[in-house]
Amino acid sequence: MTEPQVTPAPTDNETQLHDSYRISNPLEIGGVLRHLATRGDFMTVYFANGQRQLVTRLLKVEPQVRGFYFDWGGVETENRALLANKRALFVGVPEGIQVHFPIGDVEEREFEGYPAFYASYPETLVRLQRRDYFRVKTPILDPYPCTVKFPDDTPMRLSVFDLSLGGVGLRTKADAAAEIPKGSMLMHVEIELRDYGTVQVDLEVCAIRTVPLAKDVEYHIGCRFIALSRTAESRLQKLITQLELNRKAFARG
Repeated sequence: MTEPQVTPAPTDNETQLHDSYRISNPLEIGGVLRHLATRGDFMTVYFANGQRQLVTRLLKVEPQVRGFYFDWGGVETENRALLANKRALFVGVPEGIQVHFPIGDVEEREFEGYPAFYASYPETLVRLQRRDYFRVKTPILDPYPCTVKFPDDTPMRLSVFDLSLGGVGLRTKADAAAEIPKGSMLMHVEIELRDYGTVQVDLEVCAIRTVPLAKDVEYHIGCRFIALSRTAESRLQKLITQLELNRKAFARG
């Protein structure tokens, strides 16, 4: 999600799961930010409760004052809207590693003669390694349902095909799925996990492909999660673990 929603106080297990990815040491945070600036990776900044976004890159990190510059966006109205917000969320996937962190007030400054944004270090930064994206297939005969609502409030029902802490593969026969642009954001998506409850997540569409069937085709929509809440992450982790245990038990006969 673009700005994590208020969730119930996490259990000890949920806190341990989330904190295993969380960095709070300013020196370590500065190191990650400098790496992002050096690589010049594009990152997406979400704000206005996830309703607005802009694409940017980190330009320079100032470890002495614990702040950093990032690039001015291409749409001036979005730039001004970001400056007016009190909170935003950076999300990026440098080298296949998901990095996300919240920031507070954003200032307008000048960098090498051009307008730029400036913000203080985040208090925490989450970095999910590739190994955290372990993916399992879900039951084919009784799939977990998923509901997506588009900007015009039109709902679409899909089935979860595979799942990881990094993202989800969705399947549907609805032709409207072919019209979903790659890179688009699907906000407030609901995934029903049965015994593990219903989670609400925000997704970025990474790829769409057709899957031939006997008489027709269905569409596979590959998505990545945007900044999972602690509760959603914990529930997904429990389900993934259970599905893997079920798979191993079935393989043993």
